[in-house]
Amino acid sequence: MLILNPNYQANFGTRKQFKKMFKVCAYSGENFEPHDTKTLEHIIPEIRGGKKELPNLLIVKRHWNCLRSDTPLGQFIEKYPQIEENIKKTVKSLEGIVIDGINWAEAVKKTLLQEIGRDIFKT
Repeated sequence: MLILNPNYQANFGTRKQFKKMFKVCAYSGENFEPHDTKTLEHIIPEIRGGKKELPNLLIVKRHWNCLRSDTPLGQFIEKYPQIEENIKKTVKSLEGIVIDGINWAEAVKKTLLQEIGRDIFKT
């Protein structure tokens, strides 16, 4: 059983390590190029109560982060349907990775279910 600390705040070193794990943008599915800025993307936006916790974070190119802003992820996926498949591929590619005692992929799947309202991993 995975127990998450609800008050967990990723420290700078962990965020840097976390960003390095992502080789592709979780929204576009495109490889990160040296000139791309990797940004922390909140699955549940902070303005709607989302926290800076690993289970609520993806890494995306700055363009996508700005484009989504605080739009609910389900609505954003409706507008850009390819994002759903790219998120699934990204999460599956990082399954089994444990950061600070958190199995990131399993934890983020729960956050995605909460935000989108359906399990995108059941196909």
